[in-house]
Amino acid sequence: MNNFDKFNRIRNNADRNTLNITNESEVSGDNGFKFFHILWLYPDVLNIHGGRGDIMGLLHICNMLDIPVEIERWDTMRSDIPWEWPDLIYMNSGELKCAEDVVKALQRQRNGLDKFLERDKYIIAVASSGAILAESTKKLDGSTVKGLGLLGMQWKERESVWGDDIWFKTEDGQEVIGNQIQVADVFLNEGQKPLGEIVYGRGNHGEGDEGARTGNVIFTNCLGPLVTKNPEYIAGLLRDAAVDAGIQVNGVISESDVEIERKSAEYIKNFMLEKIKKAEKKAEK
Repeated sequence: MNNFDKFNRIRNNADRNTLNITNESEVSGDNGFKFFHILWLYPDVLNIHGGRGDIMGLLHICNMLDIPVEIERWDTMRSDIPWEWPDLIYMNSGELKCAEDVVKALQRQRNGLDKFLERDKYIIAVASSGAILAESTKKLDGSTVKGLGLLGMQWKERESVWGDDIWFKTEDGQEVIGNQIQVADVFLNEGQKPLGEIVYGRGNHGEGDEGARTGNVIFTNCLGPLVTKNPEYIAGLLRDAAVDAGIQVNGVISESDVEIERKSAEYIKNFMLEKIKKAEKKAEK
């Protein structure tokens, strides 16, 4: 994503000890500074695979779309989330073993969470944090851990870790690329829609479907980081979420804004296509 002038000014002026950051000084204010609120949930726990880069990417894309945004860290599981505040909750990837503690913290606040979703707000969970949204996870020791049940999916911990590139298409034809580091197989219930269909990679459990989505609750296996590798896809989600929050979105992302990402994506796609061809030739032998 080109032109980081606004982003760099925000970062340079930020107090590094603060729990929140805003682009108020860098957007037009056509909305009268009705802010779009992003809650970065439990980053001290959900803290693997470069997740901080996704939060930086969300800020930068909001700058390009001219969306006034406030991003706040919520670090402690002991304190109740101010559910009236966020428009989008972002969960970076965390260790699978952490999911149970996060579920307990959110289940204790279930009334607030349900009201948050009733207001058509958004949740995005990446990689292993998707287990928080699942109905349950079966662990290698035979025990079963309940999730929040916001998505109709069952998780099963793997004996080995899967890692590779991933490329999928969403229902409306958008292409998303990144990496997948999978510690559990994901099985969707009948009737649960996937987020997309696999072009290359393993997806949920190696049979074509990737992630899950019900309304504004979204899970994907895709790392990358997800946001910075797929700015146009994320811009669409942010635009929809901001409009749902009553914010007029005037900014657009031009081809020059994402020239580097598009070129990178084409290179990576060609690399994956070569791997598909090699696999097909090997299967023919």
